[in-house]
Amino acid sequence: MEPLHYTSREMFSSTELIRKNKMIFDKLSKKEIDKAVILRDGKPSFMLLAFDEYEKLMNEYLSLKGNGKNKEEKISLEKKVSKYNEEIKIEEKVIEKEIGEEELANALEEIENLDLDYMDEKIEKTTKDEKEPLKEFWE
Repeated sequence: MEPLHYTSREMFSSTELIRKNKMIFDKLSKKEIDKAVILRDGKPSFMLLAFDEYEKLMNEYLSLKGNGKNKEEKISLEKKVSKYNEEIKIEEKVIEKEIGEEELANALEEIENLDLDYMDEKIEKTTKDEKEPLKEFWE
């Protein structure tokens, strides 16, 4: 990726960004374009990058900056990023877990055992309260 060079297919006006943001984000995520340069008044104003590209740039920057304190910060940042990635993987595993037949049967049984009669009584009570005769407007 050439951060200082951009092509016409990577340039979008701010109006286009508002109207066609899904298309721009899709192009970035599918890597059809490396970056999206957002123009205001015909001049480059902002740049959108895919998050993984941003991480690569930041890691390169930190490695080039490289004195002692920054190395510690880089290690700390890498630990945070790896921890974040682990959390994402854990969440994906939880989402991907399918419910078994036995768990489904237990859940349905619990639903059937719920005391829904209480809710029926409450609904009947509210409908009885609502059956008052209508009053005249001028009374």
